[in-house]
Amino acid sequence: MNAEPPFLDSSERRTGDVSHQASAWFALIQGGSPTQAEREELARWLEASPEHAEAYAQLEQLWAASAQLLRPSPSIAPARLSRRRFVGLGIAASAIAVTTGATSLWLRGASSPFADVRTSVGERRLVSLPDGSTVDLAGNTALNLDFSPNRRAVELLQGEAFFSVTPSAAGDFSVTTEAGQVIAGEGEFCLTCDRATARVAVSRKTARVVTATQQTDLGEGLFLRFSPDQTGTIQRAELEQILAWRNGRLAFFDTPLLTVVDELQRWREGKIFIMDKQLAARRVSLILNLEKPDQMLDILSRALSVRTTRYTDLVTLIYPA
Repeated sequence: MNAEPPFLDSSERRTGDVSHQASAWFALIQGGSPTQAEREELARWLEASPEHAEAYAQLEQLWAASAQLLRPSPSIAPARLSRRRFVGLGIAASAIAVTTGATSLWLRGASSPFADVRTSVGERRLVSLPDGSTVDLAGNTALNLDFSPNRRAVELLQGEAFFSVTPSAAGDFSVTTEAGQVIAGEGEFCLTCDRATARVAVSRKTARVVTATQQTDLGEGLFLRFSPDQTGTIQRAELEQILAWRNGRLAFFDTPLLTVVDELQRWREGKIFIMDKQLAARRVSLILNLEKPDQMLDILSRALSVRTTRYTDLVTLIYPA
């Protein structure tokens, strides 16, 4: 008897993707109202292969670890989960968020709560810095500040920000991310960081990108993607597209759907998971209105002819039509 999750579509069942199947089972058991028949079906699926049992056990461990992360402790620092492992577990995180009000903050984009400056999902905020420079924060962005008479430094913890840097006797202005550092004496640039990868586009003057392995100077109108151990090719920056969020729009032209979805996470509550690798790689072009975040997925569905399934308002799965 086939013990795969009965609610998966036929294409996903054919892939035999154990992690997706385990995640789907976990979401059903923890976040839904499973019937007795479904519980029995899960038991058969777990017994069918040690790989099944191991995948499901990983999700249970993630659930327990996430609960610990949200439990304050004065003497023990909370464990930090690898984001790569977190993402690799697919929609498991959605199940966690559905089943507890505290953990649902993750789905709503609540993160880096102790940052010096942060924005919530969907919020835009312009901040004046102590040296006279400014930073325009996109949604779900967080940064720390370190300014003194001889130092002006920012740590971009997550998200996207547009920096307008004024010259100062304090020296160069630096922004640090997990991927590396961007340094400028004066000018404007937009910096985005996602895990250990960052992207910078220079719109005025110049900026220097410094990683563990390389140093790269960027002129006005240029774009660079970089990580700690790899620096991409310098490209012409599509500034109108990159900076569209500052004018209340999201603009995508010939962009992989996975990149589009990652961007949407900054502007609407809830997490979106693409359940097909080919679909994730599909290149799309569309313009979205940031003032109407509730319509974003509907527009996306119509533009791409995809099928979306929503589990509460905070979890959306995207399938091929």
